[in-house]
Amino acid sequence: MAEQETAALSHDAFVERMKNFVAKDPSPRNPRVSTHNSHPDRIEAAYQADRHTTWGYVIYRTTYENNADWTEFMRRLRVWAEDSMGLYNGQDVLDKMSWTIFEDKEHFDGADTNTIRDHFLSWIQSAVQLEQPQQPGGTPADVGRSPRYRYCVQVDAEALKSCVHDAPPPPDFDRDNQGWVKLIDKTWICEWDPEDEDEEEEYDSIEGVTERHVGWVRCPFPSVMIEYYMRFLDLNGYMVEYRRPPAIIGFPWNT
Repeated sequence: MAEQETAALSHDAFVERMKNFVAKDPSPRNPRVSTHNSHPDRIEAAYQADRHTTWGYVIYRTTYENNADWTEFMRRLRVWAEDSMGLYNGQDVLDKMSWTIFEDKEHFDGADTNTIRDHFLSWIQSAVQLEQPQQPGGTPADVGRSPRYRYCVQVDAEALKSCVHDAPPPPDFDRDNQGWVKLIDKTWICEWDPEDEDEEEEYDSIEGVTERHVGWVRCPFPSVMIEYYMRFLDLNGYMVEYRRPPAIIGFPWNT
């Protein structure tokens, strides 16, 4: 009994201490978290440094067999984004996210990553000036370091199934990374020459590519819009995180 009382007192003391805990370099949104570890703080600082007023990944829908699944996918995606920002009291930053979604069955149904990349590159040319304010002196806005203009999300049939049917619905967290989406790197260029008979194929073919880097990754569904936007603010973030599909980036790190 004495041990139980001591344990209860220790727990109560810990809870009370945590109520008053202030992190080093505390976030103005949540002082228990440092600014460095606060997703909204870092995202806000980045788009302000670029003199941008909006942020967020562009999403491409490339499967159109089940509209109910797509509606559920988008519902879950928004829930996960709100949940991620809620941990840091970052609703004000989430409110500045642009949910840009390309849904065009005629042009995108069954499209591969190269087709989506080409469209994304074309979209960027005018989107930056249309979305973001001019720089001082009237200079047109540029992409800066924004992940919005470096990566885009693709949801094909396999990805949609993984997010809606394989992964648990929120608030149950997908600890096994059953749900994932494709995150496409706009800068990727295929270096593999299919006519080079002397080149050895070290990897299985993915959309005809046998290089290690295929130009996209499988990104965990619950964390793609917030955590992996924050991680890829670092220009080296994508290469650090990269894993060749079908592996999924992120935790566990040793797989």
